[in-house]
Amino acid sequence: MIRIAMIGIGQIARQQHLPTIAAHKAFTLVAGVSPVPVVLEVPVFPTVAALRESGIGVDAVAICTPPDIRYALACEALDAGWHVLLEKPPATTRSQGVALLERAEAHDITLFSAWHSVHAPAVAWLKDHLPGLSVRDIAIVWKENAEKWHPGAEWLWAPGAPGVFDAGINALSILCALTPEGVVFRKAELGFCPGRGAPARARLALETSDRALGIIGEFDWLHPAESEIWEIVWSLHDGTTLALSEGGGHLLRNGKPVPIGDRPEYAGVYDRFAALVAQRLSDLDLRALDLVTEALAYGRRYAID
Repeated sequence: MIRIAMIGIGQIARQQHLPTIAAHKAFTLVAGVSPVPVVLEVPVFPTVAALRESGIGVDAVAICTPPDIRYALACEALDAGWHVLLEKPPATTRSQGVALLERAEAHDITLFSAWHSVHAPAVAWLKDHLPGLSVRDIAIVWKENAEKWHPGAEWLWAPGAPGVFDAGINALSILCALTPEGVVFRKAELGFCPGRGAPARARLALETSDRALGIIGEFDWLHPAESEIWEIVWSLHDGTTLALSEGGGHLLRNGKPVPIGDRPEYAGVYDRFAALVAQRLSDLDLRALDLVTEALAYGRRYAID
């Protein structure tokens, strides 16, 4: 069994990571780290340093904090000799990600960027079937309500924060995983609410690296909570459409359901992490992060009334 500690005990940890760990045959939860007092069935420490000093045996950690503090925490964990799973995005910049990978390799331990949406059931089907199809274009529509999912989380709107891309990067991770030729940024439009330092809406124009395929993305974090949309549509030259919906939980071909299974995303995340730890290998994918970084740097900004 891999003895794992949870660093950051917020909503995503409680809803996804902790239940998945509890059900997974390869992991056992031994500790938590949270600067805010929380109650778990295992000891919880205020800092990584306090966890190290406790003497509790730890093999791996899952870091589920806000992105801006993950780099420092991951450095501490890697230097302690612990395998590291990073919630998405794995870092705030590519340079941080590369530095963490070099650190993991120096210690001969695992670093894993857990793009959970890549493990959705529809993605596995599409990985098997898309390579043999002639795609004309791709359209992403990813619209949800920020306050529903992150009530009172002001850090999401601070300058340098991802804003709408905190959710939208999930769509981009799927896109990158299913586009082996690579995805290139072209342009973006970013909508900002008054007093906010991160965008609430975005439109992206992307293309494949061979310039053969256009990709449009529309992202909204102010969408009504009762009608959220997480959809990617591949339109083929023969008129067929493949529509991934519900973030990858469903797949439609020409409007008709495709059987894809129902294994939870995070079960797949921890299956992959366990396999990497067993081989002391790393898997750090920064492609979706690159697209977000480029959109935030070069996108045209406008005010949302």
